[in-house]
Amino acid sequence: MTQPVETPPYPEGGAGIFDVDPNQAGVSQNPDDAVTGDIQALPEDVEFCMGNVQGMLATARSLLGTTEHPPGSNRNVITKWYGFTGPWCDMAVSYVAAHSDNLSATGGKYALTTAHARAFQKKGHWHYGIGGIRPGDIVFFDWSGSRSIGAIDHVGIVEAVHSNRTITTLEGNSSNAFRRRLRSSACVVGYGRPAYAGGSAPMPAGDGILRLGSKGAAVTTLQKNLNTVQKAGLTADGQFGPATQKAVTTFQTNHHLLADGEYGPQSAAMMKAALAGKKAPIRPKALVAAAGTLEVDGVFGPATCAALQRTLNSREQAGLEVDGAFGPLTVTALQKYLKVTADGIVGPKTVTALQNHLATPVGGEWDAVTNRALQKALNAGSF
Repeated sequence: MTQPVETPPYPEGGAGIFDVDPNQAGVSQNPDDAVTGDIQALPEDVEFCMGNVQGMLATARSLLGTTEHPPGSNRNVITKWYGFTGPWCDMAVSYVAAHSDNLSATGGKYALTTAHARAFQKKGHWHYGIGGIRPGDIVFFDWSGSRSIGAIDHVGIVEAVHSNRTITTLEGNSSNAFRRRLRSSACVVGYGRPAYAGGSAPMPAGDGILRLGSKGAAVTTLQKNLNTVQKAGLTADGQFGPATQKAVTTFQTNHHLLADGEYGPQSAAMMKAALAGKKAPIRPKALVAAAGTLEVDGVFGPATCAALQRTLNSREQAGLEVDGAFGPLTVTALQKYLKVTADGIVGPKTVTALQNHLATPVGGEWDAVTNRALQKALNAGSF
């Protein structure tokens, strides 16, 4: 069996690579956008066996399009298998692993993303940022931009790595469905590497943190940045020595971070903010399709959700972030608009109220007919 090439365009590993490409905040998060540029991925039609990375990815691809019934309910085949109804992004990773004989490789069944990341870290299979990332790795996100394990709130499976420092992922609970996404490094905390029976690439040297003794271009960039934000007077020689450590400690103290002298993901997030003249980490923004006419396809996807959010903001001053994600805040805003109990959970009463509002048949299920009526109403401005 042909093995994937272990050379770039994979991002190189090593300390400090978590902060690559800070200007990629504009990378599309739309799963329907075409992936362009150089790509390193395992082909979809490759012969695969259970218990390896090929089987993991093939099983994940088979779930594409899996949705919730109704949207926002967290109820589907994955949560039924797991035995718990709730946010299911990490349940989806467990489901894929279990159905490709890779559950032990990924560390077992998880629903809590922070616990899963710490399990990888405990086993020495964790790396901050995207340095050295490979298809089949489990990548963890923090939408707040803090890049802290404790703030992780989403997870996916890496399908492909691109030369422009972006990754294509396969994710559960992404706008209420299992979707393919294109992500930049801006929202990545780090990744765990499963111990696939068919073999896994060695982890990069180091864990992605710059500390005393680190060397290279990332250290040079850090030294230049410290000189910019606090006039540290460092020689930008790429050597993380005592002077650089002292400057990092000063930077951390000035910005109310743990002053340990190690330049990790939280310090990097704060550095990015400081260089932009901000006093707090910059929250990455998901990009969704611009306002326009929706395709009336009966699918409640990110574009339809974003249009609904815009309408709720206009009609109800809901103050929603237009991110195309049908989360509890959006559900609650919709329930308030429909004048039903605003508990953030889509149940029969919410579905019935929506169908009554749209003048569609009341069937107790948020189905394609309901979605088409919703899309038409949003297009007409009559919702």
